[in-house]
Amino acid sequence: MGSIKNELTKGVFWIAVAKYSGIVISLFITAILARNVSPVAFGTMAVATVIMAFLDIFSDMGLGVAIIQFKDLTKRQINSLFSISVVLAIVLTLILFLSANSIANYYKDSTLEIIIKWLCICLFFKALNIIPNGMMLKNKKFKAIAIRTLFFQIIGGGAACWMAITGWGIYSLLVNPILSAVGVFGYNFFNYPQRPVLTIDTGVVKKVWSYSFYQFLFGFINYFSRNIDTLIIGKYFSMRELGYYEKSYRLMQLPLQNITFVITPVLHPILSSLQDNKAELASKNIHLTRILSQISFPLGIILYFCASPIITIIFGRNWIPAIPVFEILSVSVPLQVMTSTSGSIFQAAGKTKHLFYCGVQSSICTVGAFIIAAVFFRTIESMAWAWVIASTLNFLFTYCVMNRITFHTSIYPFFKSLCPQIINSAISIGVVFFAIKIWTPINTVMEITWVLIATAIPTLIMAKFLHQYSVKNLLVSVVKRIKGRN
Repeated sequence: MGSIKNELTKGVFWIAVAKYSGIVISLFITAILARNVSPVAFGTMAVATVIMAFLDIFSDMGLGVAIIQFKDLTKRQINSLFSISVVLAIVLTLILFLSANSIANYYKDSTLEIIIKWLCICLFFKALNIIPNGMMLKNKKFKAIAIRTLFFQIIGGGAACWMAITGWGIYSLLVNPILSAVGVFGYNFFNYPQRPVLTIDTGVVKKVWSYSFYQFLFGFINYFSRNIDTLIIGKYFSMRELGYYEKSYRLMQLPLQNITFVITPVLHPILSSLQDNKAELASKNIHLTRILSQISFPLGIILYFCASPIITIIFGRNWIPAIPVFEILSVSVPLQVMTSTSGSIFQAAGKTKHLFYCGVQSSICTVGAFIIAAVFFRTIESMAWAWVIASTLNFLFTYCVMNRITFHTSIYPFFKSLCPQIINSAISIGVVFFAIKIWTPINTVMEITWVLIATAIPTLIMAKFLHQYSVKNLLVSVVKRIKGRN
């Protein structure tokens, strides 16, 4: 167990290096793009990206996670899977290219056709990258992945900013995804070159299909729960409203990308060794979720109360209509952060079928909520509330399935472990409300600082009172780790 903990810590460290070094870069790039590219352009780009993401599901077919899960695949078997990826890349790229005109006509946006055709390059190389990237993760090359991610983020982001400043408009939003897709594939393929074969080993397809099939079905179902809001707003609202919603949603997603997305690439490769020890997996899941709750609940409080200064500082005053949407979406942050690691736990347990069940439930709830919001309320704020409600139901259902069906344990210990943080957060929210009432800061920086202080003090005091963690012991542990690493 010690080696698993060390591997997990080492993997998370290197992924964190890339993520947290890149967060400042990402915010800087976003600030420049938001001030030089119109909300309408962001709306058009959002629709094009969602359309590409749909075909991207079929390019994976669950093969990426199968490469990680099955430890005994031969070189020929891996080459056979890569050959399937090549065929899928060609077919799916042609489908996207040929359907670009019809999609643009459906959304009544002529620019959309050109954008989709350019994104065909991105789709093609992302499809080719499935197997090489799976090999990188399987061999736990987390340091290389971190360096690669940060490098292409800087190159692609820098090029996008230059194009935005010099007047390229919506086309400046294309350069980053295209450069990243091509560059990441080239890097991964150089480290793990694959050779397409004319004769596919049908044995390996049968071997991984029962596992990868449910992963594919989950990806297919999950696509609608994650993207139906963009498709609905793009069709029945204006592209400008979609731009406001999309930027609020992407900003809300930053905690996921920079907290749990640091962990999830590492969880499956490391914890897959415990696939036959469900009790140990259940224990580690409770511990992980408890830690994530201690981070995500205070973060959600801060994002909600700082929505106005955050939007103004990062995007500028032209994006003020996005503030109410961001406030509402911030409510879902804690549950999304905790739920986002569940997929890796299901994969590590070898239960992609259970992951698929959760995906079906999530999609039904999410699609239903968005349709009700669009038909009866017709505002982007109502779409944001629909997302919050669906995220809550998804969290409850997912962890009930995981504990009762996957681990065959009681759900009581899992939810009991979250009670201290729920109490902590309820008290912290009351303190922040009171703090804002007694003093309103005169500028955005002071407003954020005041909310941070008002959140941190009660959170830390209650953590001590509820025996959640000791701040002193936490600081001592961090210092020891830094000294040990040096």
